[in-house]
Amino acid sequence: MECRGKSFRAVAEARARKYRAESLRLKDYDKYGHRLTTKDGDAGRNFLPSLQDHILRAVKERQAIGKGVDFGRTSRNLLSSQAMCFNLFVPLNRDKQLAARLFNSFIGDIHSIDTDIAYEHTPSKSIFNDQSGKGGVDCDALVRYTGTQNGEKGLIVIETKYVETEFSQCGFRESDQKDQCPTKTVANNGYSNCRYHYKKNYHYWKVAGESGLYKMELLHSQPCPFGGSLWQLWTNLSLAYALAKEGHYSKFNYVVICPRWNDKLSRDGQVFNDFKALLRRPEVFRVLYLDDIGNALKALSDAQEPAPWINEFVARYCWNIEKKSV
Repeated sequence: MECRGKSFRAVAEARARKYRAESLRLKDYDKYGHRLTTKDGDAGRNFLPSLQDHILRAVKERQAIGKGVDFGRTSRNLLSSQAMCFNLFVPLNRDKQLAARLFNSFIGDIHSIDTDIAYEHTPSKSIFNDQSGKGGVDCDALVRYTGTQNGEKGLIVIETKYVETEFSQCGFRESDQKDQCPTKTVANNGYSNCRYHYKKNYHYWKVAGESGLYKMELLHSQPCPFGGSLWQLWTNLSLAYALAKEGHYSKFNYVVICPRWNDKLSRDGQVFNDFKALLRRPEVFRVLYLDDIGNALKALSDAQEPAPWINEFVARYCWNIEKKSV
């Protein structure tokens, strides 16, 4: 299949076109080769074949709850991160023992998954005071678990990315924002310079300050580092702390799941390094690469042969751009 460029996105599109034509055997598509027709999307063809109906049902059930799921994009776009999220976590929800072993292999001290993994979790408005309509900080998946030591309870807030070239950024730094926040703005001790604080009364800085996770002395003396690529990492990690506090969990982590080879997303890892440099507890932030997840799923499977969904997930998402395998 022709690859129209050398970027991660170009290779991913080429692989998606090949997957649609050869694995799914679908000739028709919607304008672009990596987009399924509405008919095929509605039938669940964007989801792992062996669990297609289960995943489609989970997507529809989550959509019915409200804010969080764009069914059209999730069901038709083969490059959708939301589809990838459901393709991973719906099967893990069906095999919570495997899910526990998987996260234990990366994070440690995880004995069992307590409840169903929550997809596109929307927290209560009381946490950040920012939930309105389609707005507000959410997380792609929320895992609640019991630890191996003393039965401590913990949770994992998860963000999934596939072909995106950046993390979500501060809305007041967007180019069409009339009251755009200057890049040299310093969030002082009272946060009165931050538009989220004095215009919206959102509690991002308040939660960050009480969490003890951040080197606040740096944040109060230097231009705000959260106007760019670090904004989503900041709010999601703060969300993990706030959800743990709200639910009386003793442990929490924030995890980003993404391809190792999407260098634009992390600027070759610099985004992650910059974020960790602002943390007093960098160990609560983890990056899990898709190829590592795929290898772990195969190694941790109980059966002699991995379940079909594991092979399907690995073949679709856990590939190496350096091999230019399209």
